[in-house]
Amino acid sequence: MKKNIIWFRNDLRINDNPALYHAYKNSINRGCIGIFFMVINQWKKYFIPSIKIKFIHRNVLYLRKKLYVINIPLLIINNMDYISSVNYLVKLSIQENISCVYYNKEYELDEINRDNYADHQLLKNNISVKNFHGNSLYDPSLIHSQKGKSYKKFYFFKKLILKKIKKYKIKYISFLPKRYKKKKLIYIENLIYKKNKNNFIVGEEYALRKLKLFCKKKIKKYGINRNFPSVYGTSFLSVYLSLGIITVKQCLFYVLKKNKNNIDVKNKFFPWINELLWREFYKYLVFHNPILSKGYTFSILEKKITWENNSYYFQSWKNGLTGYPIIDAGMRQLNNTGWMHNRLRMITASFLVKNLLVDWRKGELYFISKLMDGDYASNNGGWQWVSSFGVDHMPYFRFFNPILQSKKFDKYGLFIKRYIPELRSVPNLYIHNPHEWINKNKININYPHPIVDLHISKQKFLEIFKKINKDNKK
Repeated sequence: MKKNIIWFRNDLRINDNPALYHAYKNSINRGCIGIFFMVINQWKKYFIPSIKIKFIHRNVLYLRKKLYVINIPLLIINNMDYISSVNYLVKLSIQENISCVYYNKEYELDEINRDNYADHQLLKNNISVKNFHGNSLYDPSLIHSQKGKSYKKFYFFKKLILKKIKKYKIKYISFLPKRYKKKKLIYIENLIYKKNKNNFIVGEEYALRKLKLFCKKKIKKYGINRNFPSVYGTSFLSVYLSLGIITVKQCLFYVLKKNKNNIDVKNKFFPWINELLWREFYKYLVFHNPILSKGYTFSILEKKITWENNSYYFQSWKNGLTGYPIIDAGMRQLNNTGWMHNRLRMITASFLVKNLLVDWRKGELYFISKLMDGDYASNNGGWQWVSSFGVDHMPYFRFFNPILQSKKFDKYGLFIKRYIPELRSVPNLYIHNPHEWINKNKININYPHPIVDLHISKQKFLEIFKKINKDNKK
């Protein structure tokens, strides 16, 4: 009797999982097997941090127990890379007399190549393959302009997506077969890695509860509160979205359900929808433009810029020792917790590229090597945006001034003092530029002086950009 296999990857969930749903539906009388590869060797090549790998593993174990309830065994295979995992999958499929392999697509170049290789090897051995766009809101190949071209601007992409959402209500597959309902869900003990305020608890059920609670209580103030790092004002769902524990489709479903399917851009909850659509847009760009997975941009200017890549500056930035409190607090939050507030990601990234003249790819790689919610498409898109080289980027003359940003979004230094204990004695009035107070009172505090002058470094970047702009027009 032939069975089906569900190949789990970046979709560690039961609900809104078309690969799982269809594999299960088409194997009622013959059985179904799940498989997940801990591709440690591949993740190391991508600098995935150990804290994220541990979190992935715990969520896979959680998923295995949930699948057990519906009689789907989940095999967890360790120490693989992409090629060896595909070879193992093919060998297992032949041995177990598998009828069909089901999976949800991923859109980065290496993942596309892996899946093409898998499809070829499976079909060569008379094993069917069925894949789905379970990790995106819509099939990205069907999203294009009237001329059939892919979008390069977020505005036009968003306009079309919103039109689709208004025309077709958001729905997702709630996977609850009869025998699943009869059995009591197995309790999974929460896992806490470090004693910090950004703990991420394992499991789809927790993520869904967190999503519903956010939509009920916090989303209407998200547009304001999301900018203040000392306030618990964001959804903290990015980790779960990045691993496919929940989906953008589910997020939109619960937002619109709570707000009677009203998607007016003037509504208070729309800023969060906008962020979800940016996530979709970056994924869409990676799918349509494989060069983005190779570290390239579309900018002609970017190829002409000479980065200084000062190692002292880069190390100071990484370690939170630049002498600019909001920058250092953000980097220390990242290093200590595996997560960073989104506004701080923009401020610290802008500072690295535009004030320190360090290649944005170095910052992109460092973020991925630390972030629990590291997602290639979003991380790449964010760095290209802030460095002014992306397809839909911030203007090159726009800077995030760390002192002004600090005064505006951490007025009393609550966030700064949380992560920079050496500045806790500094009065709030001086917390954004502590050396003014330190020098004035002749106090010795173990905190570095600013490594660069903001005005001088800004002018330097602008002159470089103006020059390459001028040379490009010749």
